[in-house]
Amino acid sequence: MAALVRHHDGVEIESCEAPGQAGGFVVSNGRDGGHRQRAYVLFDEAETSGLAASALLGPALRWARQHDTAELVILADAAVAGVLRRRIDLMQPPRGLEVSAAAIEGTTFVEAQPAARLIPPDLGADIWALAGLINESGARAVDDHGRLVAEWAGLEVARVTRDGQGRPLFEVGVGQADRELQVLVHGDLAPDTALRRAVATVAVHRRPGAHPHPLNRLARERWLRASLVDQPSLVDLVDLESVPPLEPRATVLGHRPVGAVGHTADGRRVVVVCSTGVDLDLAPQAADYRAREDVDAHLVVVVPEPDRYQVTQELVAMVPDAELRSVPSPWEDLGGPKSADDSGQ
Repeated sequence: MAALVRHHDGVEIESCEAPGQAGGFVVSNGRDGGHRQRAYVLFDEAETSGLAASALLGPALRWARQHDTAELVILADAAVAGVLRRRIDLMQPPRGLEVSAAAIEGTTFVEAQPAARLIPPDLGADIWALAGLINESGARAVDDHGRLVAEWAGLEVARVTRDGQGRPLFEVGVGQADRELQVLVHGDLAPDTALRRAVATVAVHRRPGAHPHPLNRLARERWLRASLVDQPSLVDLVDLESVPPLEPRATVLGHRPVGAVGHTADGRRVVVVCSTGVDLDLAPQAADYRAREDVDAHLVVVVPEPDRYQVTQELVAMVPDAELRSVPSPWEDLGGPKSADDSGQ
């Protein structure tokens, strides 16, 4: 990191520190009245504790605000830097803070160009034909960026992909291990029967008032979105429909903001993005959702009432024509003590 900055700007490194969740190192090359003039953040996928480097713009912006940085240069490999540059262009950082992204090339770095946004693939009519089976089971058919999934209260209980011959393949289960187990134990069941059984199992745990269980702690941002799709009036809309994630998911675990599109009573289109806990990159990803769905739409970022944190408010304020809304948690009646994972801290 120090060598890159020295080679590119010809300056000596004044200080170096680890900015927590942002990963990598931060380097300053000067001060003015005790404040940083310019800081560099290096995003290294191997140093971000499993977080995608492209999801770390928010933490970097927060760090820059806390340290009165005048200029923030974010360094990453070319692919990640392009995504970061695209999202930076959708933000309006506070006055006095200039943010840019640069791609590392050998021993130096160059200004990144905005990367093209991933467009969700067309699932195909034969795949969508199975949506009826999903909906009849009590689950909801959702386009999940490259596959059709069945969700109950936001939790994936089945998915439809394609087999080696390109034919629709219906797999029941929560996660890959559960899907494989279902094939071994209940492989003789018809897809609709297996799906109804999975829905019945999940429904016992994924409801207000249920005892704490892994099935009601997973994918809570999707549970929040599902509750808004059922009751769009909670955010003053007359309808709301889920949209695919920004990129394909590798697992039902983890945490990523999820989107939906709806309308107000006067017909105005609104993009809604849901998250839970302390999600420092919620605002940049929400801006990316709106740019993909409708750049002219109003953006509403929604979190559960207990998760309306000041830092989230500050980051959402950096997105033009966006507001932060909080609604009751669909799981708010769950008993038992809150864990660190539940709070997001």
